[in-house]
Amino acid sequence: MASKTRKTRTRRKLKRRPNLKNLKTDFRRIQKNAQILKELEQASA
Repeated sequence: MASKTRKTRTRRKLKRRPNLKNLKTDFRRIQKNAQILKELEQASA
């Protein structure tokens, strides 16, 4: 049986790891924003 300290460290370690679903969503949003900026740049030139 693991000690309380070890359980706490494990739990905090898991929480520290970034959420993969959120990372993918952020990546898609950033890509979309970059595309929009490129289109605006081309339209204004």
